[in-house]
Amino acid sequence: MAQVEWMTMNEALTAQKNEPRKILFKAYTQSCPNCKWMDKHAFAKAEIAQFINTNYYPVKFDVEGKEPITYKGKNYGNKQYKKFPGAQHEFAEVMKIFEYPTLIFYDEKANVINPVSGKMGPRKLEVYITMLADDTYKSIRTGQDWADYQASFDYQLQD
Repeated sequence: MAQVEWMTMNEALTAQKNEPRKILFKAYTQSCPNCKWMDKHAFAKAEIAQFINTNYYPVKFDVEGKEPITYKGKNYGNKQYKKFPGAQHEFAEVMKIFEYPTLIFYDEKANVINPVSGKMGPRKLEVYITMLADDTYKSIRTGQDWADYQASFDYQLQD
């Protein structure tokens, strides 16, 4: 059964230089029930996991962790990690991540396309991962475009 092959942000950025691909960045905390729910009910679906692994570099990032990240020439860490367990990582602050989980989609050059916050089931996740993978998002300009896209979406990744 396929599983999402999570990596660190630095690994994804390095891989992107060799083989350009979008990044799906999942920001979570260890204590987040919605994050755990998404892991169990959305990311665990084999077809979704396989699609993510094929079309993205999937990154799983603990916003309260100490993983060092070098993004666009700047280093980020969690200087408060030892002093205050649960302190937010600098990269999460720069990316304006205040709700968990938050997915951030990056283009092939590591530029932010779009952040999406909150719990998502497999159907909603499928809409986002397919729309961003094939660049359909570029043609969605209004709320009505978005509503029309969702209403006519043809689900392929549900088992």
